[in-house]
Amino acid sequence: MKTEFEIGTILISKPFMEDKRFEKTVILIVESNQNGTVGFIINKETKTHINEIINHFPESNIKIKYGGPVETSSLFFVHKYPDLIAGSEEIKNGIFWGGDLKDVIKGLETGEITSDQISFFIGYAGWEKNQLKNEIKEGSWILHKMDLEKINDDLNWSNLLIQINKEYEVWATAPSNFHLN
Repeated sequence: MKTEFEIGTILISKPFMEDKRFEKTVILIVESNQNGTVGFIINKETKTHINEIINHFPESNIKIKYGGPVETSSLFFVHKYPDLIAGSEEIKNGIFWGGDLKDVIKGLETGEITSDQISFFIGYAGWEKNQLKNEIKEGSWILHKMDLEKINDDLNWSNLLIQINKEYEVWATAPSNFHLN
């Protein structure tokens, strides 16, 4: 099993993860340095629309994803517009995160930024130095390389798990509380 990750790696929670905050999650790693690692849960959509959080945001049907349990009062975004959004940091292969929110609003207003090329997250997943590495070694996460163009797709944890390894099918289709079975 792979235990080394890099920026742009996808983490898939193992079946029956004990930490319920990360049960059946798919996470994109966006930053990793000597202080720790940051990622966003990319498969948990909220019912909240962006207009409900940001005043004067252009009218849109953009929904916000639940990025993780840290800083849930903060908004983050992943996009493909480094030339339009100042302060962006590249994740990998032309996919960026962060930057100036005013630039995002302006780009959406002018139509230069489209909702299918940007994802918004409330909160993030974070690990202290070596914490994620230890969780991977303990078997909590499966590392996966995925085309980052697909992060706006409707990602299904079970389907992704089976796609990676057919042997996970029995676990991927089991109820969260297998004692109920």
